[in-house]
Amino acid sequence: MIDRIWRGTGPTLSLDLRSVSLSLNVEQANPGLELPEAHGTARLLALDGLAQAGRYDRMAFGPRTLVAWELVRGRLAATYTPAGWGGLIVRAAWSPISGRDGVDLEIQASADSAAELKHVEVVVSSEWVKGDSGFSGALASRVACRDARGAVQSDESRDPAAVLSSLTTPRLAAASATALEPLVAAAPGAGRSVYYVEMVQPDDVARRIIGIPADDRTTSQLVLSVHYGLLGHDIEKGVILRARLRGQWIESETPEDEAQALWRQFRDEPLPLGP
Repeated sequence: MIDRIWRGTGPTLSLDLRSVSLSLNVEQANPGLELPEAHGTARLLALDGLAQAGRYDRMAFGPRTLVAWELVRGRLAATYTPAGWGGLIVRAAWSPISGRDGVDLEIQASADSAAELKHVEVVVSSEWVKGDSGFSGALASRVACRDARGAVQSDESRDPAAVLSSLTTPRLAAASATALEPLVAAAPGAGRSVYYVEMVQPDDVARRIIGIPADDRTTSQLVLSVHYGLLGHDIEKGVILRARLRGQWIESETPEDEAQALWRQFRDEPLPLGP
């Protein structure tokens, strides 16, 4: 039973959690969860674009490609048909987590044409900078990969120019048991022991690129910059691929330990029922 619900008639809807109030405009370009300005500059679990070898399309998710949106059993779902992607259909659903202080994002990708789409990534991003952090905007990037194929995809010029220019750390040829562990960031505007934890199902993400402040390590807990290359598989007609992420607020004196426990629970959860 969902104890938190989306409110509003659209296109902008709001969601009140214990730690923060969120809003989401399903008709804007690259929609994601937005926070009040007092919490800094933030857009979490946002649809950033589509990627393929030699190609990055940041216009894939916006008012021109949105074909429908609806509220279904507490889930705010939006469906897109990006132009020039061989009949690709992407459905994104943001859902409040029952009994917890957070939101799940489920991505579904399918194709309605016979053309095979090779190694397509649905890119989801989270950006969060505390207003008074003093962050200059300079980032270095660290890449974690699901497997060797994911490492190859990092060399295929499928990322935005700003990300490519900051890839200064070694890329991993294959994932280790800890390569895709949860991310923990101090929650701007909240209490001193409140943290934001973001996690992804490891099998669902080909690559994760984390932006690390390059000029001042002391700001690292106040800056969150991450891009997920979800799926990364061939997409054929009649096949539906899924990926899941979770953003959750916690109050803890040992946030890293609690985040690990939450991540293990998330990994073991079954796929949600329904479309």
